[in-house]
Amino acid sequence: MRQLILAALLATAGMPAFAATAKAPAKQAVQLEVKVRDLSPLFLDFYKVASAPVVQAPAAPAAPAADGKQAAPAAPAVPVESESDRRWRLFKKIYNVSAHEDDAATRAALEAAWPRYAAALPQINAGFDGIAAEPADAIDALSAQYFLDKPFSVRWITYVGAFEGRVWSQEADGIVNVNLPLEVDAKTRALPLHRILSKVMQDKNAHFGSQPRNLAELLISEGVQAHVLRSTVPGHTVETYLNLSTEQVAQVNSNRKATISNIITKLGDGSAATLANYTGEHLAQTRYVGWLLVDYLVKKQKARYADLIRQKPADLVKASTKALAVINAGK
Repeated sequence: MRQLILAALLATAGMPAFAATAKAPAKQAVQLEVKVRDLSPLFLDFYKVASAPVVQAPAAPAAPAADGKQAAPAAPAVPVESESDRRWRLFKKIYNVSAHEDDAATRAALEAAWPRYAAALPQINAGFDGIAAEPADAIDALSAQYFLDKPFSVRWITYVGAFEGRVWSQEADGIVNVNLPLEVDAKTRALPLHRILSKVMQDKNAHFGSQPRNLAELLISEGVQAHVLRSTVPGHTVETYLNLSTEQVAQVNSNRKATISNIITKLGDGSAATLANYTGEHLAQTRYVGWLLVDYLVKKQKARYADLIRQKPADLVKASTKALAVINAGK
């Protein structure tokens, strides 16, 4: 286990009029504690053993006849498990790391990925050191958008998946563990890495933390994350940044005015029922309208992403109400 200490320089530009009530972070270095756990050696041990040829023990010869008695029959060869069964047994014994939640999906993914591992061995052998620049660059890029003002601890866990390219995180003992797949290329890792890290950084630095207190904050939370993602990993579609399908975006857009009009009436609503509705059944509406709202506030009112997540709830409701009314009027 190694431990590094990084520093993220914070922006110092003057606050725009929109964010007059937000506190600008001072020019300082925020301590970022970064740890690493590299699981690639475990995978390589598994791969070496599972790739080795299996020699089947020959059948025992028949015992010779003696004293006129019938010869004993030959002992059959010891049954050998199939390659798939053996591979799965060794996987569970030696490695047992997966981006899937159940054994059936993990085994199916392993079988599909097995022929592809040979070509990926060089990058797997390189382990965390082979991709160390990627998470460091992601921290730098996202820090410039969020203006970190609180200490931040993260552990990069590099693992070998089955070419799903899945990045996920979980927090334990104040440390955010971010799992990064080694078998895919940097481009495949980039978007999910930035998406996860963007969410973590916002949760750590937003005045509402990980739990928006009303619908306006929820819209801002989703909109800021999507726009920050576009700024740090350019070249994708809006649907990709919103983590929605083309059909979902088209459906929301087809009823856009009615949707926005309804949302405007609920911006200050912080009830559990409303927040659950807009993080569940109406999540596509939340993300799409949040995208439009943040886009307007940044372009028309010169707000910064770091400012938007630090507003007082009442001020954000007021600003969002005015902005969405203008958006809905088509101005």
